Amino acid sequence: MEDKKSHVFEWSPVGLLLFEATHSQSEVPADWVCKLANGTACNLLGKLPLDGMTLDGLFPNNIAASLADAMVSNPASDSVDFFVSAAGKWLLASGNRVDKELTVVLTDITRQKEAAFADNRMKRLYQSLTLSLADHEIIIFDKNLNVILTEGQPRFVRFNMEGELNGRNLPTLFEQNGFSFLGDHVTHIFGNGSQELEQEINGKFFKAKVYADAHDDEGQENMVGVLLLKDVSELNQKQKEIELRVEQLDRSNQELERFAYVASHDLQEPLRKIQSFGDRLMTKFQHVLGDEGQMYITRMSDAAKRMERLLDDLLLFSRATRLETAFQPTDLQQALQEVLHDLDRNTQHAQISIPDNLPVIDAVSSQMRQLFQNILNNAFKFVKPGQPPVVRIVCRHVTGVLLPDYSLSPQKAYCVIEFTDEGIGFEQDNAERIFNIFQRLHGRSEYSGSGIGLAICKKIVANHGGVISARSRMNEGATFTIVLPFQH
Repeated sequence: MEDKKSHVFEWSPVGLLLFEATHSQSEVPADWVCKLANGTACNLLGKLPLDGMTLDGLFPNNIAASLADAMVSNPASDSVDFFVSAAGKWLLASGNRVDKELTVVLTDITRQKEAAFADNRMKRLYQSLTLSLADHEIIIFDKNLNVILTEGQPRFVRFNMEGELNGRNLPTLFEQNGFSFLGDHVTHIFGNGSQELEQEINGKFFKAKVYADAHDDEGQENMVGVLLLKDVSELNQKQKEIELRVEQLDRSNQELERFAYVASHDLQEPLRKIQSFGDRLMTKFQHVLGDEGQMYITRMSDAAKRMERLLDDLLLFSRATRLETAFQPTDLQQALQEVLHDLDRNTQHAQISIPDNLPVIDAVSSQMRQLFQNILNNAFKFVKPGQPPVVRIVCRHVTGVLLPDYSLSPQKAYCVIEFTDEGIGFEQDNAERIFNIFQRLHGRSEYSGSGIGLAICKKIVANHGGVISARSRMNEGATFTIVLPFQH
């Protein structure tokens, strides 16, 4: 019989320890000495042997004090849990004291503790979600589609049910209300990752997002899914209003573009007649007009030529606004070389530094050539007296997040092209004004042009989803920065 008791004691799945005190009234942990311990106790505490060790030598001070501090007049028991760092386990120590003997039972509760911690983490995560997604209804469910977490009174979805929803089966909540369309999506979500859908219910629009793990965790049936439900009626209405206004703005812009194109095109014919009749007057009636009359005819012809240039530039601006050609892969290196070849007669004495890393991007090739041509013409025109044009061109490839000064997509790839000259420059206060149509910083007698070239550049860059800017100081040259996305 004693052998059987010894076998049960030694091979018990829980740790068993027997302590004795020097006298029955002792409440000091150091007075309690271990007389007997089974192998399970040794494994759980990670110490060997245990015989002869005191309570305070085996357990943390607060645990030892709790086990030793018991009613001495009557048998008493106490249970406390603690973490054994050496073994990496959570243990529950249950003490039962009778007179001078104290029996301690040790139970491994690591899994229960971890489950409780995981449950607390989930609750904290859910609370964080409800705060960050205050306009959503959030329901967390297990693989059996039973509700694990949600608020007792959902903000948007009552499901025609009263009381707590936790523990309810999710598909049954959809059977008696307008949200029945969610049933199939929730039922088949495990293994599909995520789904998103929108539905109108009684004149309101709801957007539902369902997420779940794609696979079980090591074969365990402990997967969870999340249902997010949001009333998007107001958002949809605002979106429709925005789309309507954008459509109206597009129509207005198209009408203005057509007007600019037709007006400038139709004005060409009467303008040519003014020039033609002016030439005839000078040819046939020069001797009659006299010096004063000839001066008037000359000034009229000069004004007509300026008007012709303005109309030609206005037509160019109108064409830059209207995208008549599809975007296609465009080699900017080749486009720049073609422009330099066309400008060769103006660049004989110019010093131009050309990069070798201009990329291929989605663009309208003709507009890219127009962009480079206008920027270079600007640099060649506004040079210091007696000095040849000097232009340095550099290119770098970055993502939008590295260009915080511009409103760009953070993760999108862009090429940044800078044209720096050593010309007369301008005041930085005029850096935005120079891109407006027909804006000139100098008189016609100083520099030719209509003041539309940079406006065309801005329009072309905007067509391609990029930005253009300028920085300068008087008599210190200027730098024009062009930012273009690789993909349209």
